[in-house]
Amino acid sequence: MKKIFFIIFLLIPFLVFAQDAGKKKAYYFYGEQCPHCKKVDEYFQANGVYDKYDITKLEFSNPFNSRLLLKFGEAYDDPNKGSVPAIAFADKFIVGDQPIIDNFVKEIDASDNAAELPDPEKVRVSAGNENKNSANSSASAATAGNKKNYFPVVLVALAAVGGGLYILINRKK
Repeated sequence: MKKIFFIIFLLIPFLVFAQDAGKKKAYYFYGEQCPHCKKVDEYFQANGVYDKYDITKLEFSNPFNSRLLLKFGEAYDDPNKGSVPAIAFADKFIVGDQPIIDNFVKEIDASDNAAELPDPEKVRVSAGNENKNSANSSASAATAGNKKNYFPVVLVALAAVGGGLYILINRKK
């Protein structure tokens, strides 16, 4: 019984890390009463988009969410900034129900750098570099989203320490 508990205790961090490792991430800005947003939401549910991708839904009536939506609109210099439905991922920003329904899945599947949620400040920096030199901007955009995630390392370290303590406490004398 103790061995099974010990094995499960060591496997939990790896299982937690494995569940989230492969999903691409996006911000989805929507309005609770917006008929266009409901259309996109129905499409996402019917086609398993919420299951396949890690989509953070942000209701735009929240002041924090509306500021973030405006920042994305400004970073991408989109004429529809502040409009919903809108979705931001990797280096893309799509506004409108039909453009999202027609293009989101194709665009995010083709994107190599959608493993992390986008940051409008990094988008603005890479867009500014694009105007100056496209070769340098693609390199800076690739490294801008290369933040380290220490959560799995901490989980593995905790599991190792816990396992070591378990062995130390339960060893036969």
